[in-house]
Amino acid sequence: MNARGLHHVTAIIGDVHRAADFYAGVLGLKRVKKTVCYDDPGSYHVYYGDDVGNPGAVISTLAWNCVTPGLSGVGEVVQTAFRVAPDSLDGWVDRLNSSGVPNRLDVSPFGERMLCFSDPDGTALSLVEAWEKQPARNGQDSTADRALRGLHGVTLSVREEDETIDILQKVFDFQLVSQRNGAMRFVAHDGPGGTITLRMIGKSSRGRLGGGTIRHVAFRASNLDHRSEMVEKLRSVYGIVVSEPIERTYLNAVGFRAPCGVLFEIATDVPGFAVDEAPERLGEQLQLPSFLEERRAELAAILPPLA
Repeated sequence: MNARGLHHVTAIIGDVHRAADFYAGVLGLKRVKKTVCYDDPGSYHVYYGDDVGNPGAVISTLAWNCVTPGLSGVGEVVQTAFRVAPDSLDGWVDRLNSSGVPNRLDVSPFGERMLCFSDPDGTALSLVEAWEKQPARNGQDSTADRALRGLHGVTLSVREEDETIDILQKVFDFQLVSQRNGAMRFVAHDGPGGTITLRMIGKSSRGRLGGGTIRHVAFRASNLDHRSEMVEKLRSVYGIVVSEPIERTYLNAVGFRAPCGVLFEIATDVPGFAVDEAPERLGEQLQLPSFLEERRAELAAILPPLA
């Protein structure tokens, strides 16, 4: 079966050490790749996920120098949710409280018990109790009952129903499964990265990209051929022009602006994060693409040390 669902999301941050302390230290995610922004190699691009960085389990942090705070609004991702084990939220409340992270328990429009909080830059996050067949990652300071089990999904803030709904269903193979309280729930599968929610808010101001916002949402393609099929549907059916292919060593992606305003990517599952590091050593060393390797000494002097 072709890969479906979310591949990853990318958050914009200001301080790479503060983000590392939060995503690896507080949330217990594994750093699966330490590299740089290929377009701005003087800043880090760090990926966090499960032990091997499986698609659907990854959030990446893109450090922008002197970044100004972003603004949540229409045409933005307004919440990124991670999966946790049933009956584990109370333990997560204790963990977040002990780490000084403000949080609140809530219920989603679809009846899911959830714990809401933000990363240090203000990115809205939540934990949702969802059954996961695969074992949880046993990372440092994590237990089987208190570990993130991949992405649950993202919530997009949109003005009204538009062709984004068709694209989710007919290009990315999501299905509309519920519609409640001004929100539409789409599901591709019941595993990590299988859920997207559209929240209709009517006439409202556009959001502004910056610190504490999600730069893009990436959808899975099993390989280049699968991605080409999606791109052809976008072009022929919806008249959408995608970007030129973006080679990021661990995936190959194309991007486009969805009708709702959110930046979407289509990213390949291959070659994956183990292409330049052994699986057991993922995220330990600074990895550079071949075209930047000759600048390694220069970049090492510019980038702040990140153990």
